[in-house]
Amino acid sequence: MENKQSLSTNLLRLSTDKSQLLLLITAVQEEINEASLTEIFHQSDYTSLKLNTDGIKQAVQSFQRLESEKERSAELESIAIADRLDAQLSITFDPLKMQAKARIVCAYAGSAVTLEQLKQEMDELEINTGISEKTLHLLVNKSAQAKPGTVYQATIAKGKQPVNGTDATFERLVETPRERLLRPKKISEDRVDMRNLGELITVKPGSELMRKHPHTEGCSGITVTGEIVKHTPGKDFSLEVGENTEISSTDPNLLTASIAGIPKVLSNGMMVDDVLTIDNVDVGNGHVDYEGSVIVTGDICDGMKVNASGDITVAGFIESADITCGGDLIVSKGILGHQIEPGSDKFSCNINCKGTVAANLSQYSKIHAGQELNIKNQLLHCHVICAGEINVKDDSGMKGTILGGLLCTSKGVNTVTLGASAGTRTTIDLIGEYPKLMENKKQIKAAIAAAEEKLQSVADTQRKIAIFPDSQKKQEISDNLLLTKDHAEKRILELNAQLEDYLTALQAYFDQAKVIAAKELHNDVSVLIGRDVFRSARSYGPTKIQVQEYKLSAEPFLP
Repeated sequence: MENKQSLSTNLLRLSTDKSQLLLLITAVQEEINEASLTEIFHQSDYTSLKLNTDGIKQAVQSFQRLESEKERSAELESIAIADRLDAQLSITFDPLKMQAKARIVCAYAGSAVTLEQLKQEMDELEINTGISEKTLHLLVNKSAQAKPGTVYQATIAKGKQPVNGTDATFERLVETPRERLLRPKKISEDRVDMRNLGELITVKPGSELMRKHPHTEGCSGITVTGEIVKHTPGKDFSLEVGENTEISSTDPNLLTASIAGIPKVLSNGMMVDDVLTIDNVDVGNGHVDYEGSVIVTGDICDGMKVNASGDITVAGFIESADITCGGDLIVSKGILGHQIEPGSDKFSCNINCKGTVAANLSQYSKIHAGQELNIKNQLLHCHVICAGEINVKDDSGMKGTILGGLLCTSKGVNTVTLGASAGTRTTIDLIGEYPKLMENKKQIKAAIAAAEEKLQSVADTQRKIAIFPDSQKKQEISDNLLLTKDHAEKRILELNAQLEDYLTALQAYFDQAKVIAAKELHNDVSVLIGRDVFRSARSYGPTKIQVQEYKLSAEPFLP
């Protein structure tokens, strides 16, 4: 009977160069599999080497082959099942080279990574900025003392991100009359003085109006390889010294008032309007025609006229008066009128304002606003032509009613309750610039078609003359055709660009032309957008009316 050995660590030995652990393949008593060979490795004194799983599989196959052979070679085979490996070092960057990370896989009974090796690898990668010497030493020391195969990773260098500069900004230091509307002085916890506006919305000579916060330059960054990363410097803007204002003599970034008056906001500065303050505009004081701004601490009474080139601020009511305003019209209480004749669209109160009109309520009035119309509570039976949005709601968004009348704008209408359960006819016309945009679109498309037809005619002519023999006349015709073709192609490009602009304007129109009733939309409300009309035949909950996918529809409004 053949003498078989027991499977044990006695079959293991190091290779001559000690780089591998060899397993002697010989006849053994036990059944051999990967698990049994792995177990022998773990029982040995060589566990600091890295187990070679491929070698284990090869060894199993060799043992099985040996067992099946009838005649065995006298020379025994040895298979490497583990390796001595030096520590592995790799260094990686983030995409912008703002960080360098070193990764060390600890040695399997081999040589550890030294500090010199780590620094040499960094030199080869040109890492020269933001290096953390402390991290380098700590990484090298830990990896030298750790268990075989342990992985350590650390950020060894950090670049400096560029810091973009900030643009100059402008801080307004005073309120405007529009901001003071319906935020009058408190008398007690539950009472306010609706007429106490005059002192709070005027400034005196020397009053601080606006402060400029200068731009900052910023600074460039640098990568871990020393490459400069450019920054974007902030933009500087000058304080806009408006009429009746001046730069402070002690602070070049401070704008102050040079006269008493009403502050008005400019793009990057302010101006101060001369101000006329009147208790009431009535038959006792007469009509008002003033070059500047007007503050009325009381009311503008029935039949009176006020014309001002600046803002008009009214602490009380405007009642059946004619107002012409070159700035904003701010009415603390309300704008009140009545129909001159029953059923007509002529009213006793007429407002013509180049800026924004803001009031607590308005009824039976004709209002032209060059910017927005902002009503806090009720807009009743008014005829409104407005270049901006029409907003009828309070600050909480809980109150605000539009009832009756005709409202014309192309920038949208926002309110809480639109119409009434009694079915008062209310019309909102958001057609605005739509007809003009569509006509321009039609004309441009016709011009494109004409230019394309000319281009096709040139191509046809070029084909016809191509069969003629070369001559001076043929060359002249060819040159003229090329000029015509070039002109037509450029014209088509220009027209397509114009068409794209009009299509963008049309989309912007449809995006803005919408009506929102945040609480209720009642019957007998008509909304005109583009060439479509929506008419409510019943009451709805919160509703948004808008053109979507070329169709005018009313959908539930979700704030």
